[in-house]
Amino acid sequence: MARFQGHARRTRKLPVDPDDPLAPARGQSLDALLRLLEQLDGVEEAEVVRSALEAGVPRERVLDELQREVERRLVRVRDE
Repeated sequence: MARFQGHARRTRKLPVDPDDPLAPARGQSLDALLRLLEQLDGVEEAEVVRSALEAGVPRERVLDELQREVERRLVRVRDE
């Protein structure tokens, strides 16, 4: 049985399902999610994320919130 060690995240690219609107956000690093957020008209929000990291907010918490925000924006873009 495989175990996760520490807070390691999957960095291997998974196949992208063209019918999944959230696929671009899955399995991405923090930096990749920040770039995607900026592309989704979230430049100011990306700066807030960077500030949170600099202020000492735990990386995993920031990454979880960032993931949710990017997914929310991807759904909104799909629905427009």
